[in-house]
Amino acid sequence: MKNSVKKQGSQLWTMIVQKLKAVFLLVWGKIKNFFKKLFSAAFWIDIGKRLKHFFSPKRIAHNIVHYDWKKWAHKNLNWYGLGRFAWIVTRTVLLVGISFLILYPFIVKAIVSLMSINDIADNTVMFIPREGSTYFIQRALYNMSYWSSLLQTAFLSLLVALIQLFISAVVGYGFARFKFKGKNFLFFLVILSLIIPSQTIVIPLYNRFSLMGILDTIWPVVLLSMCGLGLKNGLYIYLMRQFFRGMPKELEQSAYVDGAGPLRTFISIMLPNAFNMMITVFLFSFTWQWTDTTYNSMLMPKVNILSNTILKVASGVDDALQAQALNDTATLWVVLPLLIVFLFAQRYFIQSIERSGLVE
Repeated sequence: MKNSVKKQGSQLWTMIVQKLKAVFLLVWGKIKNFFKKLFSAAFWIDIGKRLKHFFSPKRIAHNIVHYDWKKWAHKNLNWYGLGRFAWIVTRTVLLVGISFLILYPFIVKAIVSLMSINDIADNTVMFIPREGSTYFIQRALYNMSYWSSLLQTAFLSLLVALIQLFISAVVGYGFARFKFKGKNFLFFLVILSLIIPSQTIVIPLYNRFSLMGILDTIWPVVLLSMCGLGLKNGLYIYLMRQFFRGMPKELEQSAYVDGAGPLRTFISIMLPNAFNMMITVFLFSFTWQWTDTTYNSMLMPKVNILSNTILKVASGVDDALQAQALNDTATLWVVLPLLIVFLFAQRYFIQSIERSGLVE
């Protein structure tokens, strides 16, 4: 029996690793193809030809002359058409406005990172650098030890994300499908962990791990993740529970009829169907661990990861404007890898949100 459970657990871990490896290779392939196409001359030549054709005077004149204006007037020059036009304008303004509010900080940080010291000190320079320089980029990358910090951050975030994904899937499935004493109370504690801010428990955690002698290592974060108490772990458990609850019970009943046990059903039936939600949980966990400053700065302040090194990027700089420019540049470079990951993994995220609404 023990050998069977151990074998199934090994199969579960192998399947998760293979799935994540496949997603990583897929995303990495798309990233390479994207940049390969972006920096190829043929790509820009094709874009130029398309734009030239689209804006050619002959094409525009032909479309104006041969367009069915009577049909357009009958369809749009009425109250219904005016209302539709007003809704299109309102929707466009809202979308553009919201997008601008979201993108504006990134645009400003990108512009500041390309300014020179003289541009920063010149009050007449607003958005377009007058001289332009990569000084702040080079200085920020050097002060942060960016590339070594990037590798260590990626390793830590990947490790924590895998652990939290495994724990959340197992615990979420237990809450969704099994009945046991204290189930509602335990789930209440999970929800309570979402409400209580992490800042309120970081001091007791610091004292406990200090007594254990594992501060300034990655073990505090790893142990918290293994116990289901990591950063935002309650949210991941809740997401997996809701997803498993929405899956038809007939899938499990069919597996039980075929002789599969609960563990075999979980590995062979439930996890493959929950792949998209698992990708979402993995992305959430990876992102929050990447950008966390609460646990990282308190429990392992000396570990060389980006959330720690960014705090020291402007050390030794007396000028407030230059210090702010260094902080803006460093923030942009910390977030940039996450933007690239989300750019190519958003399809799985959207699919998981759509499928999380399934009901029996």
